[in-house]
Amino acid sequence: MAKQKKKKKTNTTCTDNLDVVEYEGWKIGQKVWCRRYPSNDLACGPIKAITAEGPEPHFTFIDKFDGSFRLALFTSIIPVPSHSMQQKLDTVLARQARQIKTIEEKRALKAASRR
Repeated sequence: MAKQKKKKKTNTTCTDNLDVVEYEGWKIGQKVWCRRYPSNDLACGPIKAITAEGPEPHFTFIDKFDGSFRLALFTSIIPVPSHSMQQKLDTVLARQARQIKTIEEKRALKAASRR
């Protein structure tokens, strides 16, 4: 029996079909510092979607600390991050940059050794 063709996945953005674009002055795409739900860890990143329904309004965002898609409550937003919070993010971003650099160097060495 012949294989069926796979359907091509289409890229959709989450902002195309959202009802709520703003909540209490916070807009989609705005960078926000907050505490993640439910772990209460420090996080920051741009808001991707807002959900105002339910007992507690919340939003989803991409965390710059680990690059994952996270959820946080509007009550956990930190309006003005402290200097130590900003230093923590700078440290994480510097570590990620070093890791990318070492990966690229390893790939270059591997490609050079194949020649």
